Amino acid sequence: MTLETKICQNCKSKFTIEPDDFEFYKKIDVVPPAMCSLCRAQRRLAFRNERVFYKRACDKCKREVISMYSPNKPYPVWCYECWFADDWDSTDYGQAYDPARPFLEQVQEVYAKVPKVALIYVRSINSKYVNISADNKNCYMLVESSNNEGCIHSYWVQQCRDSVDLSYSHQTELAYESDDCYNCYEIFYIKGCHDCRNSYFLYDCRGCSDCIGCVNLRNKQYHVFNRPLGKEDYDKFVAEARLDTTGGVESMRKKFGEFLATQPRKYAEIVNAPGSSGNYISDAKNCRECFHSYDAEDCAYGEHVWRNAKDCMDVSTAGRNANMIYNSINTGIDVANHICCVQGWSSTFLEYSLNCFNSNHCLGSAGLRKRDYCILNKQYTKEEYEELRENIVAEMKAKNEYGEFFPPSFAPFGYNETVAQEQFPLTKEQALKLGFGWEEHPRGTYGKETVQWKDVPDSIKDFKSADINKEVFACVNCKKNYRIIAAEFQFYKHLNIPLSRMCPDCRHARRVAARGPNRLSSPQQCRCDYKLYVNEVIHAHHKDGRCPNMFRSTYAPDGPEILYCESCYNSETV
Repeated sequence: MTLETKICQNCKSKFTIEPDDFEFYKKIDVVPPAMCSLCRAQRRLAFRNERVFYKRACDKCKREVISMYSPNKPYPVWCYECWFADDWDSTDYGQAYDPARPFLEQVQEVYAKVPKVALIYVRSINSKYVNISADNKNCYMLVESSNNEGCIHSYWVQQCRDSVDLSYSHQTELAYESDDCYNCYEIFYIKGCHDCRNSYFLYDCRGCSDCIGCVNLRNKQYHVFNRPLGKEDYDKFVAEARLDTTGGVESMRKKFGEFLATQPRKYAEIVNAPGSSGNYISDAKNCRECFHSYDAEDCAYGEHVWRNAKDCMDVSTAGRNANMIYNSINTGIDVANHICCVQGWSSTFLEYSLNCFNSNHCLGSAGLRKRDYCILNKQYTKEEYEELRENIVAEMKAKNEYGEFFPPSFAPFGYNETVAQEQFPLTKEQALKLGFGWEEHPRGTYGKETVQWKDVPDSIKDFKSADINKEVFACVNCKKNYRIIAAEFQFYKHLNIPLSRMCPDCRHARRVAARGPNRLSSPQQCRCDYKLYVNEVIHAHHKDGRCPNMFRSTYAPDGPEILYCESCYNSETV
């Protein structure tokens, strides 16, 4: 097949279908998409509410629980314990297929009847304010994370301890407001660093300790804004910076931002990933337009594609041995052959199914556990299933539906509660026009603060609240009220971190924004010209003038960043 250019039926922009894409569609026998990859991602992400939690009663045991579903949602919601108990069977909600009616309409009916699980926190201890997570202990407001202890307000972290406002990080301890860090200890306001210790405001550093405001350093100690200092001078600088105060932190944040703007940045965080494009990719092969991906091969148009994912396309979280997954969200743990599914774990051959676990060969089903050969939650024999499935899929293909994700009206959340709003922000009017829902009363209060920021000491050392749990603060950015729990306050006191004037949601949004969008710009030329930034060495592939290398990046071509290709960047840092 040759490359084909189409007009997205949703946003009306042009998009291309590559020859490799056609080969994949042929392999899984689906109709080529009618929407561009961004609109396909937007529709999937409207099915994922990660961090907008509510208090509500479990509709089975009546106990008050924390839930990603607001109390006004029209379908039953059960707590984790009730949902995963063995005293109920989701096939009790099954119904026979009616060939006179659209199949997806019938799927929606079944999905509306089957109970939803309030939050998912597998094998977690004292960590019920967590979602889509497993094997955590003493954690609070943790999302998409596993094997952590004592982590608070964090996202996509693995094997981390005693950290707050940490995201996309591994094996890191005592970290605050940091992103994309690996094997770090006592780090604050840091991004894209490995093996760093006892440092503040670093960007893309490796093996550094006792550094402040540094960019692109390797194996350095006692550096400030990339300049070496003796230990005594460094300690004096740290003391005078007053990073225990809000004023000191914000002053350093401003200075660091100005310094960062003068330093070259690599066009994308791609390491050991031949044939790959996107951002934040490592140890991968042939992953096209993927974002936050590692240990993956032959995947395309995805985010969070990881841990032995192969042959996956149009996925929003697929990993831990995921194979042949298409246009699906939140699939993982030994999964294969999913088409247009939502949250399928340890399952194979699922199509248009939602929230299914340990199930195989199911079509248009919801909330199944340990079931095979079900259609609309109704049990069939293998032979009956295969015959009826063939008829349904043929009908969907005739309508050019097979391979297209669920319509927006299926989404169980308001658009403004979901990750879609983070990545593709819409007004209420825009969302409703596109067919999405909208939550009229999202969680949160305003004007209930018990403390005014003008009355809060600038230094954490001077804040001596006897009962921090009773205090209510107001975010200086969005004005929403928030609390600081006792464990979080103790963390700040122990590490001399001033209380943030921004709520956890706004701090999360700031870290997400700093990562850049999950989309690539048009091709642009490397900006290395020996003038915009004075290089440390002569680059072998262009000894003068501007580097001719081209690349696609998440940074805009007309942006202010000094973007280097991999060759120029490595010449300056490795």
